[in-house]
Amino acid sequence: MNKTDKPRVLIVGAGLAGLFLGGLLERSDVPYTIFERAASVKPVGSGMIVGPALIPTFQQLGIYDDLLAIGLRMDHCVYYKESMEPYKPTDVNLVHEFTGYYNYVVSRPKLYEILLKLVPAHKIQYGKRVLKIVEGEDKIMVYTSDNGVNEGDIVVGADGAYSAVRQRLYEQLKVKGELPESDHEDLPFSTTCLVGQTESLDPEEFPIVKEQYCQFLAMLGKDKPFTVSKKQATVRLRKIIENQKALTHNATPSVSLLVDSNVYLK
Repeated sequence: MNKTDKPRVLIVGAGLAGLFLGGLLERSDVPYTIFERAASVKPVGSGMIVGPALIPTFQQLGIYDDLLAIGLRMDHCVYYKESMEPYKPTDVNLVHEFTGYYNYVVSRPKLYEILLKLVPAHKIQYGKRVLKIVEGEDKIMVYTSDNGVNEGDIVVGADGAYSAVRQRLYEQLKVKGELPESDHEDLPFSTTCLVGQTESLDPEEFPIVKEQYCQFLAMLGKDKPFTVSKKQATVRLRKIIENQKALTHNATPSVSLLVDSNVYLK
């Protein structure tokens, strides 16, 4: 590749990160291809927070208004003791004074739909599971399960916690004796998160969903192997195991709760 040539980028994974990078490369006219192991992608997940560190990039991509359309502003965090006595709320609006942007809670599937529109359909290849990555002197070859051989200048692993790109890279580093000892160990997960979704809640029974801005509420269990949290967003209500009445009736829940919507049960 000459110094004046633009590198060809091979992105593995058509999730949020892969599409985001694809959108940036598309806008910069840098050649790229996205490889996704699944035959098709069905967006999953519920709420997520998009903050000031990322929002300027949405403006660069021309999708800032789309973000605001699907997002609900998050203004504060409140933490409770098991007795439901609140700690002092944390005002996250202060970040606006320093950055000019707020935090927003958005639906992951809706955000995925927005990012997917940034990438031309022909630049995403589905059913492409990465088997091997070979780095040459000036090119990188990506071999996929359909007997495909793909040549590029840069490979980006955007394929999640159990990344095939990372595994292939580790294999090469092991052979060279260059893999750090800490990377020989499994990922150090110390918690278990159970996630589910409720039906939409009646705002008369659960007044919190009427609030204008999103809230992040959490109960901190004392000497317990769990904490309880809930978030309010614009899409639907999500529950980790028990219902919200455990909080409103001053009970001590034995499970976690996460609320993330302002869509109501009529």
